[in-house]
Amino acid sequence: MNASGTSKLVCRSGEWIDEPQQGKRYKVDFDLHVFDADRIDSAYELMCEAIYSDIQTAEGSGADFLEGIRRIEAGQVDLIDVDGNAWVAHITRDKVWFEGLYSQGEGGAVSFAQYKLAVETYVRFLADPERKPIEVPWPLA
Repeated sequence: MNASGTSKLVCRSGEWIDEPQQGKRYKVDFDLHVFDADRIDSAYELMCEAIYSDIQTAEGSGADFLEGIRRIEAGQVDLIDVDGNAWVAHITRDKVWFEGLYSQGEGGAVSFAQYKLAVETYVRFLADPERKPIEVPWPLA
């Protein structure tokens, strides 16, 4: 946690991401990360990668993911497996975890509230024609 005691979720236009400790440098079209101070919090990277890889538009895939979240909240279903281009998100009322469709990994469990906030924020970012950066406080549980 950073010095102010808060973490933040950030959506912005893409940039080069450097992860020298993992030998990675890559460009993303759109960027979604949880930051602790000025560093990406690796605990949430599977979630972020799954969201920005699988949600391309606010109206299409974004609306589909939000509908799944709404169905879980309404108690219509206990588990939804939402898949996109690269990931499957296993969504329950308590937690969400991720499985890569192409051997990218599995795990990265987050709370339902964290996942909902991340998806809603990213869909809002995609719906903005100017793609203005968005930062929101990140709940740690």
